[in-house]
Amino acid sequence: MRLRDLRVRAGLTKTALARPRYTVSYVSQIEAGRRNPSPEAVAFFADRLGVSPRYLSTGVPEDIEDELRFCLEEARAALRKGSPKEAERLLEPVREKAEQYGLRALGNRALLLMGEAFAQEGKVQEALDAYEEAREGDLTEHDAALAVAGLARTYRTVGDLTYAAELIESYLGKTDRGPLDPSMAAELQAVLVSIYFERGDIVRAERSARRALAAASQSSSLELRARTYWYASRVLAERRNWDDALEYATRARVLMEEMDDRRNVARLHNAYAFICLEAEPARTEEARRHLDQAQELLEESGATDDLAYVLEERGRLALLEERFEEALAHAEKALSNVSRDALEAARSLLLKGRALSALGRRQEAQDVLKEAAACFRNRGARQQEASCWREVGEMLISAGNLPGAVTALRAGLDALEPRRAQA
Repeated sequence: MRLRDLRVRAGLTKTALARPRYTVSYVSQIEAGRRNPSPEAVAFFADRLGVSPRYLSTGVPEDIEDELRFCLEEARAALRKGSPKEAERLLEPVREKAEQYGLRALGNRALLLMGEAFAQEGKVQEALDAYEEAREGDLTEHDAALAVAGLARTYRTVGDLTYAAELIESYLGKTDRGPLDPSMAAELQAVLVSIYFERGDIVRAERSARRALAAASQSSSLELRARTYWYASRVLAERRNWDDALEYATRARVLMEEMDDRRNVARLHNAYAFICLEAEPARTEEARRHLDQAQELLEESGATDDLAYVLEERGRLALLEERFEEALAHAEKALSNVSRDALEAARSLLLKGRALSALGRRQEAQDVLKEAAACFRNRGARQQEASCWREVGEMLISAGNLPGAVTALRAGLDALEPRRAQA
């Protein structure tokens, strides 16, 4: 049928197409689907029709795969720059053409990038749908691992830490495939680090960080190594190994700057500020400089959705410097800026509760902290839930309400270790 359509479009009769090498009958049989042309005949007819032999045989244009791969790389670059809408614009025609020409592998890669674009925009359900649709396709092992990592990151964003961890643990536990490519092993372990960290499971987070670093050292991906260093720095900070934590955060930032990934450079400045504020003693001036740089980069790149993270750290800085009204203002502004990151909203509530407590508004503080505790509990962030109950318990002790304090502190123990709290 393709031969006939192209012949008619070219204005050739069967005789003109066939001569001098083939017969009219041969052309008729091919067009009727009763005979397959030989490779030599395909090359001959393609030359007469002005198309490539591949296009005549398959209907796929000669350079279409290279064209679509180029569009995919442009979309990846747009995502690195924090421009998800531009990535979407580039990816839509890739998906359409991949479907049109039966290029399933390229279509699935476009879906994976669409999932990342939707996640950046806070379109959680669309991101989950894109990743799941990609997983239903015939993926390479590399792309299957990317789909699992993307799904887990998205579920982590909405606070479903248990399912996010199960996705990766189940995939890593598969026995019906060979060893994972080091880059994909590092990617999956890096996501696990962030999930375990949020759950307060620092032992597992540290183990995954070591595995991620070992795998990333064998990868040529600067982005992957940067992300692995970033997560490792958070675990080291939790272990109060401040110098190494700052060293890994610096390595991550240098790599992101080399890639001109402004959005993630801003996030790393923010992460660096977090570590500075956690250090003993706190490095407040250093933290302030990094927060200024983070905010400037976010505003320049238009990634204002991430401002909530910066505002939360500014609030923590204000608390340390006993500027309690300012801390409360930062917390409330962070809450109004946070998009669909449920865990970040809970962290902003925790900051608000601490600020209210410092201002002596204890009942308001307790209400907000209990709300934050519920948010953390619903999302499996046990350590952060326990922090909320500890704050409530300390307020009740200072108010002389010992029975209430015991109840709050037991709730904190229950968050960390249910069996122990029930003993």
